[in-house]
Amino acid sequence: MSPDFELTTDLAHKILKEMYPDAKRITLVEHGYDNIVGLVDETYAVRFPRNADAYRRSQYEKSVLQTISQQQELEIPTILGERTNPPCLITSFVHGTHLKANELNNFSPAEQEQFAKDIAHFAYKLHQSLSVDEVRGFRKEFEIDKLDEDWGVYFERQLSKIGLPNAKQSELITHYYNAWQKYESHTNLVVVHDDLHTDNVLFDNGVLVGVLDFGDTNIGTPEQELRQLYRINETILKIAIETYSQLSGLELNSEAAKTWAIVQELGSYVDRLSTNSLNHPSFIRACNNLNNWLPEGNWGK
Repeated sequence: MSPDFELTTDLAHKILKEMYPDAKRITLVEHGYDNIVGLVDETYAVRFPRNADAYRRSQYEKSVLQTISQQQELEIPTILGERTNPPCLITSFVHGTHLKANELNNFSPAEQEQFAKDIAHFAYKLHQSLSVDEVRGFRKEFEIDKLDEDWGVYFERQLSKIGLPNAKQSELITHYYNAWQKYESHTNLVVVHDDLHTDNVLFDNGVLVGVLDFGDTNIGTPEQELRQLYRINETILKIAIETYSQLSGLELNSEAAKTWAIVQELGSYVDRLSTNSLNHPSFIRACNNLNNWLPEGNWGK
C-alpha cells in the first residue's frame, strides 16, 4: 500500500469534501507520522494511513472490529467502508468527551465505582466476543507482530539496561520486573483491547459511553487488560478487578494488574531516559506515575 502522492492535511480535507460534499464540519487530526483522521459532522471518522505499516494496522483493526460477535453496551467504532486511492478506512463517529485521570479522581466515590464496574463489564464482554485463535490469525495475516514488540521481549530489553540515575531505581526495577515475570500467565488468555487508558475512553455527563482505538488488540490476561486503571487510582482498579472476577468466575489478582502498570511505566522511563528524550510525554507521564507509586525512586529528578 502506498498512495500515489504525499498525503497532507490539505489533500485529506479536499478528498473528504469530495466524499461528503454536503458536510457542514470537517475536522482533521494528525496522529503522528502514521495517520490523518478526518471527523465529518460527528457522523463519520475517516482514517488515512500515511505508510504501509499504518495501512496494515488499519486493516487489522478493521478485521477485529468486524469480528466482535456480541452487541457491546458501550459505543465502539463500526466499519462503514473504505477507499483505495488514497487508502482510507471509514468508521462511525464515537460520541463523548475525553477526561483526564485527575478529572476522574474528582468523581464522587459512587461515580468512580460505577466507572470501574462499567469498564470491567466492557472488558469482560469484549473478551467473550473475540476468539483468541481468530485474532492470532489476523495478527499473522497482517504481520502485526513485526510492528508490535512482544511485551516480554520489550521489558527484558528495556529493564536490563544499565546506567540508571541511582541504585534505588535499579533495585526497584529488578524487584518489579521479577514480580512481573512471576505474574505473567499463559492461562486464562483472552483477546484484550490492551490500551484502555483515558485517551481511549469517552464520557457523557460523567458516565462511560464509548471506547476507541482497537488497533493494539492483542492476546493477554484480564489483569493485563485492566492495568491502565491503576494510572487513575487503586480503588478503581480494585473495584474493576472484583467486578470482572464476579462476572467471569475467575480469581483475578489486583497485585498482578498493579505490577503490569508499574513495569510498563518502568519500561517507558528507561526507554526515554536511554535516548535522552526527557521532554517526551511518555517520559513525563512515567515520572509522574512512578513518583506517585514508588516515590523512593526519585524518578526523573
